[in-house]
Amino acid sequence: MKKLIYLLFFITTFSFSQNAFMEFQFEAKKGAQTAILALTDDFWGDAEFKSGGINIEAMNIGNEISTHRIVLYGDPANWGRSDSLSNEDKWAVFTHKLNNHIEKWTHSSSGNVISWAGDNDDYKYAQIYEFKASNPSAFKAAHDKLVSEMSPTLKGEIGFGSYEIGGYNGASHWVVVTAKNWSDLIVTRRNMKELLTKEWEQYYKNRGNVEHIRNYTLNTAKRY
Repeated sequence: MKKLIYLLFFITTFSFSQNAFMEFQFEAKKGAQTAILALTDDFWGDAEFKSGGINIEAMNIGNEISTHRIVLYGDPANWGRSDSLSNEDKWAVFTHKLNNHIEKWTHSSSGNVISWAGDNDDYKYAQIYEFKASNPSAFKAAHDKLVSEMSPTLKGEIGFGSYEIGGYNGASHWVVVTAKNWSDLIVTRRNMKELLTKEWEQYYKNRGNVEHIRNYTLNTAKRY
């Protein structure tokens, strides 16, 4: 039986270098999401974590190999559950039941959360950009400057981080932008480009060379 791997993902403040993530993506059997969420509710519904938590996320547009992913995020120096952890027998039963609803495990990765702006749990729709940054320091400086210029009108969340293990097709970094839904994402991006034309020009000029790998959207189905 394949082991379930978690994805440590993002949470709130602007400087977030102490947090990390792992992810495990999979292709669920058709119509299996409700059954999967029932299983994760039973296993994690009352869990208490030392830091961070767990997301169950459904892929929406652009990810051709996966339908869902499981995300675990938090401080790696203060990791895991603070309540009584389920024993190995319960874990084995949980993963066995979960695998009954999964066609195949597709991709896993882990890394760090470097910058984060915003704090709004209502914004459960997200777009993730994965890329290779030739100059990570220059990219971070350009990214943080642009986000600070957006902050007076920022309603969702914007994060930036690195892949330390298993970046898709060699991706070294990611950026995530959250929204209420697809239409809110498109309208917000359009407005930001129109309102901050010069700021975007400086961002592209100063961030260094970037090789785009892929981008896709997802929706958070559960948070624990």
